[in-house]
Amino acid sequence: MESIVILLISATTILFLILKFDTKQNQKVKGILKKTNNIQPLFLQRAVEQKLNKLYNSIYGDISPSSINGPITGRVNLNEGARQLLAEQLIILINQYNNGEIALTHYNTKLNNLIISINQVKHMNFEQIKS
Repeated sequence: MESIVILLISATTILFLILKFDTKQNQKVKGILKKTNNIQPLFLQRAVEQKLNKLYNSIYGDISPSSINGPITGRVNLNEGARQLLAEQLIILINQYNNGEIALTHYNTKLNNLIISINQVKHMNFEQIKS
């Protein structure tokens, strides 16, 4: 009989400690979620950075300090008019994002579209691109 009472008391104590720990953890998680509510998704930001690097390389070539004295690499063979048009679109898009006119997800989508455009206009002439 004594062992049953001891077992019930210890089980109740363990259950109380588990519930107390659970409520503390829930409060911590809620606090963290409130603090990170306005932070942009990190993976999406990383994807946007990679797309910007790809676009810069495709339009302007490798402009890193190690390649200044050597030949330009990574630059896509585009008609110069098309290159200027795509560079202008990229600058407009970057300015819109920096001014807060478009959201990160929309910015990511537009960068995707710009990469697709570069891949489509590789072998077109300027007149085909303008239409």
